[in-house]
Amino acid sequence: MVTETARGQAALPDAPDDAVQASRGLTRSLAIAGLALLGIVGAVLRIWAIGRAPLISDEAVVGLMAQQILHGHFSAFYWGQPYGGGEPYVVALVFAIAGQSTFTLELTPVLLDVVAVVLTWRIGRRLFTPSVGVAAAALFWIWPEAYLTESTFEYGFRWFTLCCGLGLFLLALRLADPERPVSRRRLIEWGAFGLLTGLGWWSSPEIAYFAIPSAVLLGWRLRGSGRRPRPLELGLSGTFAIIGSLPWWWANLQRGFSSLHAGQQGKGSYLLHLRVLGVHVLPIVLGVHLRAPGGWTLGAIAGVLAYVLLLAGGLLWLVVFWRRRRALVLVGFLVAFPFLYAISASAWYYGDARYAIFLAPMACLIAASGAEAMAVWLAGRSRAKSSSDAASAPPPGARSLRRARLAASVVMLLAGLGLTLGAVARVGPYVPVSGVRSSPRATWWSWRSDPVGFVRNLADSLSSAGVHDVYAGYWTAYVLGFESVGRLDVTPLGRTYARYRPLLATVERSPHPAWLFARPSAVAALSELTGSSVLDPGCAALTDPCLQPGTFEGWLRSHKIAFHTLSLGDYEAVIPERSVSPEPVLRHFGLRP
Repeated sequence: MVTETARGQAALPDAPDDAVQASRGLTRSLAIAGLALLGIVGAVLRIWAIGRAPLISDEAVVGLMAQQILHGHFSAFYWGQPYGGGEPYVVALVFAIAGQSTFTLELTPVLLDVVAVVLTWRIGRRLFTPSVGVAAAALFWIWPEAYLTESTFEYGFRWFTLCCGLGLFLLALRLADPERPVSRRRLIEWGAFGLLTGLGWWSSPEIAYFAIPSAVLLGWRLRGSGRRPRPLELGLSGTFAIIGSLPWWWANLQRGFSSLHAGQQGKGSYLLHLRVLGVHVLPIVLGVHLRAPGGWTLGAIAGVLAYVLLLAGGLLWLVVFWRRRRALVLVGFLVAFPFLYAISASAWYYGDARYAIFLAPMACLIAASGAEAMAVWLAGRSRAKSSSDAASAPPPGARSLRRARLAASVVMLLAGLGLTLGAVARVGPYVPVSGVRSSPRATWWSWRSDPVGFVRNLADSLSSAGVHDVYAGYWTAYVLGFESVGRLDVTPLGRTYARYRPLLATVERSPHPAWLFARPSAVAALSELTGSSVLDPGCAALTDPCLQPGTFEGWLRSHKIAFHTLSLGDYEAVIPERSVSPEPVLRHFGLRP
C-alpha cells in the first residue's frame, strides 16, 4: 500500500519490495553458511588435536577421579592440591553417558568450551547487539589457537570455572537491567547467581575475576535504579552460594583451610607476574604469539606491531566504554584482571597462557563490538562524503548498516581464523609439560589413530603376567592406571609425586609390586610417544634425579632381595620377591626431589 504525504508526494511502500527481501534473505543465508563453516573448522581442529596429542598424567588424574566418582568415592579437589573441583564430576557424567576413554575424557573440555561460546553469545547480545554476540561467539570458537588447543586438555577445573564465570556475567546483566519486569524468574536468577558463585569458588579462586565485577555492577545498578534486592532474593542467593561451595567447606574444615594457603608455593614477585602478563601472556591471548616454544605468529617485527596495535585499540575502546557508561562490567573485568592475575602463585608460568584463558572471551567481545562500531562509523562517513553538505547528510540506512556490520564481522573473523591457521602451520597441538620438545613430526599435520595404544598394550601385558600393583614414574603412572580401566593400581614412588594417598597406600601394602622402568635404549622413542623424557620412578621434572633399572637391581642384590624381571617391549618391570618400601631406596640414592 502507498500513502500520500502532506505535499501530495507518494511515500515509500510500507514493506520492502521483493528485491530487497531477496537480498536480505541471501545475506542471511550466506551469514548462516559462513558461521556453519567456522563451526566445522573449529570442531575439526579440536577433534584432530585430541587424536594427535598423547594423554598425560595430569589429565589421567581427572579420568581416575571420574572413575572413582562413578563408584561412589568422591573427592572435593583435584588430587594432591587444595583447589580444583567440579569438572571431574562433569567428566564422570560424560563417562556415564558415552563410556570411558581417552577421547571422552578430552572431549569434556570441548563440550564446556561450547557452553562458554554460547554464554559469550548471550553476553554480547545483551551488552551490545545480536550481531556482536554472534560475532564474538564465533571468534571465540576459532581464535586464538592456544585456547582452541587448550580446550582439548582435561586439567580438571579451568573450563568449568570459565563457564561459571560467564554465567555470573550474564545473570548480573539480567538482574541489573532496570527495564526487566519483576517476576518469579528474577527469584530463580538470584538463586542461580548464588549457585554459580559457590560452584565457581569450589572449582577455583579464579572465579574472582568474574564475581567481583559482577557484584560491583549489581550493587551499583540496583542502588541507582531504586530496585534494591529483597531480603528473600539475597537470602536465596546466599543459601545457594553455600550449597554450591559445600565441597570446599567440607574439605577445608578437615584440613585447616589449606585452600587459603595454596598460593604460597609461587615463583617471582608481584611485579614480575605483571611483566610476564604484559610481555608473554597477552600476545598469546591475542593470537599474535605462539605457545611455547614458538615465536611470533607473523614474524618478530609484524608480530610486535600487531600486538601493540591490538592492545592500544582495545584500551582505547575501553576508555570509550567508560566515557559512555556502557559495558561497564566488561571494563571492570579488564581493569581488575591484571592485578588479580598477578596475585596468583602460578602467574610466573606462561608457556600456553592457560592462566589467562578467562581473558579470551572478553577479548572477543571487545573485538566484535569494536569492529561493529568501526563499521557504523565508516558507513556514516561514506554517507557524508556522498552528500554535498556533510553536516546535513542523512544517517546511513538500515540496509547500509547491515552490510557494513556484516563486512566488519567477516573481516574480523577471517583475521582471527588466519592467525589460528598460521599458528597451526607452525606449532604442534601438544607441547610436553616436561619441557622436552616433540620431534619435528609431532605437528598439527601428523596423526595417530590411537595415541595411547602403546600404554593400553603395556597394561594388557602387565595384567596378563599377573601384575596388579605397580610403581612407575609420574608421567607414566596415572596414564597407565587410567588406561588399565581398573585392572592395575599404579602410583609414583613416595609421597612427593603421589597425588592420591589411598592409591599409594594400596600399592605399598602389596606383597610384591612391580617397579616399572623405560629401557634406556627406548627412551628417545618413548619421549616422542609420551611427550616426556622423564619416565622412570622417583622423578617428574628434568631437574629431578631418576631411579634407573640397573641401579635398583644393584640395590636389591646388595640387600639380598631376590627379584625377577619382565620384558615388556620398550619397558621393563622389576618385581622383588617381597615388598620393598620406596622410602629407603630413595633415601639411599639421595632421590629427594
